[in-house]
Amino acid sequence: MLPRGVIGKLSVVVAVALLLMNISLVSAEQPISVVVNGRLLVMDVSPIIRSGRTLVPLRAIFEALGASVEWNDATRTITGKRAETTITLQIDNPSASVNTTRVTLDVPPTIVGGRTLVPARFIAESLGARVGWNEQTRTVTVDSATPTVRTSAAQVTSITDGDTIRVRLQSGQEERVRLIGVDTPESTTQIEPFGREASAFTKKHLEGKTVHLELDVSERDRFGRLLAYVWLEPPTDDSVAEVRAKMFNARLLLEGFANLMTIAPNVKYSEMFVSFEREARNTNRGLWAATAPPTTAAVVITEVDLIGERVVIANRGQVNVDVSGWVLVSENGNQRFTFPLGTVIPAGSSITVVSGPEATAGTGRLVWTRSHIWNNDGDPAVLLDNTGREVSRR
Repeated sequence: MLPRGVIGKLSVVVAVALLLMNISLVSAEQPISVVVNGRLLVMDVSPIIRSGRTLVPLRAIFEALGASVEWNDATRTITGKRAETTITLQIDNPSASVNTTRVTLDVPPTIVGGRTLVPARFIAESLGARVGWNEQTRTVTVDSATPTVRTSAAQVTSITDGDTIRVRLQSGQEERVRLIGVDTPESTTQIEPFGREASAFTKKHLEGKTVHLELDVSERDRFGRLLAYVWLEPPTDDSVAEVRAKMFNARLLLEGFANLMTIAPNVKYSEMFVSFEREARNTNRGLWAATAPPTTAAVVITEVDLIGERVVIANRGQVNVDVSGWVLVSENGNQRFTFPLGTVIPAGSSITVVSGPEATAGTGRLVWTRSHIWNNDGDPAVLLDNTGREVSRR
């Protein structure tokens, strides 16, 4: 028989072991849940707790709060953006930033099982949301400050082209509506490649349908057309998932029927639209699947005169290059000039694209617009071929 003292010590050890087993069982039975605006967040990797902080899959939390997210594999850096807020984090680095403000994290982002996890409270609060924790249910609750999307119903009466429609408002008033943030190829006054297809796509999905119009900062363009985001169903919020599923502007970009066209101040969804166009281009959808003419690294931007509104593009190769459908981009404003059909830069020659009130056309000289395009404080010029691949930058 064991001495009484030994029995007492064994009893304590057994009790502690049982307690730890119970805690372990409770933890296993109750994984961490995340609820955003009343909805359970579906994640491909379970959240974890480190040093009292909950880390969740990065894309799930960013997109649930209406933010776009990008990953830089070379620097292992995460960048999330929504409206005027930009969040930057780096794997295993406790130093993060919100716009220009540096923040020291209690727990840095990490990679577990090939998935990137980020601190839930930091991300949510940086985007203006309130965060709570229920210990009993092991649930993180996030209440977003994102406002409800305001829309008004309208009946689509006819289709002008891929990005312009006519609608009848609930008041009975007829309006021409230009879709914000997208530019489909022409199919009316002139026929551009993929113009008819884009127009047919819009007609198929919108004609005769009830849609829901969301306005941005500027209500009309210089032609008097109403500027709107066209929702196929009333949106519950302005998250990435909701925009992808229900907004027709986004669908045009995702299916490759439109180019991105951002004109301030109507930029609410511009960050999402950039990623949507990139997705379509990288997967060769729609107009991006068209056969591209041969390109050459010999075509380069040799001069950018921001004040004089002048860009020179030279062909330093030994053969002529057809640049029909190529695009010159003012990166800061994401304004785009598409080279017209039949534009060829001869070997050893150059072509100049001009803009501004004094712009004039001539031999080897194309007019973009008679409005100012370039930002004098600095504005990279980017040349894309007609598959959307970057050819030159200056």
